[in-house]
Amino acid sequence: MRAIIVANGQVQQDERYNHLVRPDDLIIAVDGGAMVAQQLGLVPQVVVGDMDSLSRQLVSQLEASGCQLVDHPARKDETDTELAVRYALQQGAREILLLGATGDRLDHTLANVFLLDMAWQAGVRAKIVSGDTEVWLLRGGGELEVDGEPGDIVTLLPVGQDAVGVRSIGLEWALHGDTLRFGPARGVSNVMTAAQAQVALREGVLLVFRVRRDSGKEKDSMGEMSEDAKVEEIPDLVEVHRAQGHLRAHVIKSKLEAAGIPALLSYDSASLVFGLTVDGIGQVRIKVPAQHADEARQILAEGDSLQEPEGA
Repeated sequence: MRAIIVANGQVQQDERYNHLVRPDDLIIAVDGGAMVAQQLGLVPQVVVGDMDSLSRQLVSQLEASGCQLVDHPARKDETDTELAVRYALQQGAREILLLGATGDRLDHTLANVFLLDMAWQAGVRAKIVSGDTEVWLLRGGGELEVDGEPGDIVTLLPVGQDAVGVRSIGLEWALHGDTLRFGPARGVSNVMTAAQAQVALREGVLLVFRVRRDSGKEKDSMGEMSEDAKVEEIPDLVEVHRAQGHLRAHVIKSKLEAAGIPALLSYDSASLVFGLTVDGIGQVRIKVPAQHADEARQILAEGDSLQEPEGA
């Protein structure tokens, strides 16, 4: 049995995962994740948490639909998402798919990513899906098969210590028992050369990311785009600002659009999952059509509230 856990994180308005759902999946919402599940078009069978994010009306609707509420006290050592993972394991899940697990709260995002280790320790395959990004955790002695398409981006990030004896098949820059040091970003943005890649590790812990190559390409003329998606394919765009994080970038984008200037956000996929910047990774670039660049810069120069904090 596979469990789909929907956390109370951020999802895009057009995100949908109905195509991933199997008839025998156990769909678990994490407290306010019941509302996220509705947004994603999913119907939870179980809601786990302290229920502090749910309205009485929604609770009544869930109960009327036959949904089971697994209530926990507000004062507890575990996060609601951890309780949901534990519940899935107790129910005998052999695979866990975690949705809605990322957002502006960096601590919550990292805590959810590290919950993948709880599943690993139980011998259960688990991953986080956030838009076009998938995340797995791999421990020493383990192997992972990553399905995708040629051109997809694969990033390998050591956690807590060096990752020793890393081997890969199906990636453009192959690893043959290499050591990836904790801290440096050597493992960022490798490229799949086949529909499946394999990663193996002798010692340590790796986070493995797969980002679909066309991730974020907008359906309309403007919107958001991953840096991995070849922003240069859209002609006559000029960068007018670099923001530290998506929240600030969206504020700037909204201000420009309010002035009639279409804006596009360009970013490395790491910023969506972790929401941080390391040596430029995760910065969000605000780009506008060339004919609007001078006006956009003037608007941003006048908006003191939009300036980046010192030291950012």
